Amino acid sequence: MRLKKRIKNIAVKLYIRFKGNSYFLAKAIVKADKLHAKTGKRYRVFFFGYEYKAWNRQQIQAQKRIGLLRNGLKVGEDFDKICFYDTLNPDGYVSY
Repeated sequence: MRLKKRIKNIAVKLYIRFKGNSYFLAKAIVKADKLHAKTGKRYRVFFFGYEYKAWNRQQIQAQKRIGLLRNGLKVGEDFDKICFYDTLNPDGYVSY
């Protein structure tokens, strides 16, 4: 039983390492820029659920409603600290 759990944990770590590399971050940034150009809304790139996601304000609020994110967090202040990229401030993102 313990061996199965260790193998599963190793597989999950490798999957996160693969999905968390800079190629997928760049891909999510391009997606956020395209969505911003199309809709004019502000998009942020986060790493949730083992992958990078480009969400706007309404999508973040929807994730809070379904329980993925805590309700005590504010969309503007708290999520700006943990996002990898923001279309409002494209020069201020963390690059690898």
